[in-house]
Amino acid sequence: MKIGILTFHHIDNYGATLQAYALWSFLNSQGYDVEIIDYRPFKIALLYFKALLPLKKVKFSINESKKIRINEKSFINISKSWKMRRFLLSHIKLSQRKIYDKKGLKYYHDKYDVIICGSDQIWCLDSFRGYNSSFFLDFVNNKTTRKISYAASFGNTIKLGDFQKEICTLINQFHTILVRDSNSLKIITNECNKEAIKVLDPTFLIKYDALKSPPKIKDKYLLLYIQADLEPEEEEFIKLLAQDQNLTIVSVGNANKLAQINLETASPQEWIGLYSQASYIITNTYHGTVFSIIFQKLFSAFVPSDKSNKVTDLLADLGLKNRIFSGKLKHQLLNEEIFKIDYESVSSTLELKILESKKYLVEAILQRAIDI
Repeated sequence: MKIGILTFHHIDNYGATLQAYALWSFLNSQGYDVEIIDYRPFKIALLYFKALLPLKKVKFSINESKKIRINEKSFINISKSWKMRRFLLSHIKLSQRKIYDKKGLKYYHDKYDVIICGSDQIWCLDSFRGYNSSFFLDFVNNKTTRKISYAASFGNTIKLGDFQKEICTLINQFHTILVRDSNSLKIITNECNKEAIKVLDPTFLIKYDALKSPPKIKDKYLLLYIQADLEPEEEEFIKLLAQDQNLTIVSVGNANKLAQINLETASPQEWIGLYSQASYIITNTYHGTVFSIIFQKLFSAFVPSDKSNKVTDLLADLGLKNRIFSGKLKHQLLNEEIFKIDYESVSSTLELKILESKKYLVEAILQRAIDI
């Protein structure tokens, strides 16, 4: 059978890139002819392209018009973007056509036996991307192609609002709905009156030993994978932890003023390698938390409000909610519990969830073979 995947794959984000790779890799290992539909909505592609330009427009005050300034991050952004693209081209099969608008997607309305949308926050209505019906597979012919979602998420969206009728109409055309978190499950069940099942993010479905590139860092290190500004108490925690454990602070993906080593342009392979060798990890991202668990690392998660649904949900399912940092827990450095995680218990729970997730996905695809 031929399978197409529609997801976020074209952005300079390690989590998005690796979840796309993981889903493709797992399905490819099952013997399917699978490819990722190279869909890059023009508005989003343009936004990422602007980050590569050497000059940018900046507005310093409300009443002031935008002025041209040098983009000091241009070279860094270009290098990182190039490495991400090179990874995709060398490790994933992409569709031959690059699609930049919804009209172009219609070419694929009957080209696959199955189309899977997901993973990631492809259904989030509150992000800068906004609502895009393409990620609800509105271009797919139901008579020729089976619609499936895998670990799709509404992110921090709580209500469908004005889009409820349209989204629910599209959702009801899906043959199987597999979501990534309890919030998404609740929305599908309560607002669309449709059955859904919660599964793991696809990054849990594969191994990474052959992919990782070990870092050339001699000292033991505390790894930071941070994508938002830190609160003062979070910065204090990082400094105290590094000092207490005599760890070099290494930041990956973004420069951080607390780090002795900043690796802003690491490739996905280098990013995985850094995770695999870290002594302790601090992150405020979902996939940063996921890979901390995959590599069974000591970690703390700073949970921004816009990521609370997915990060908290994952940690609760694995009995790891105590890894969420609170500003009230500065004293936890004096508590040995911060350096203890019962990964034997976590692995037992996780292995069962991995088997279940694979089972639900494969069964949804096999049902298409039965239909044929």
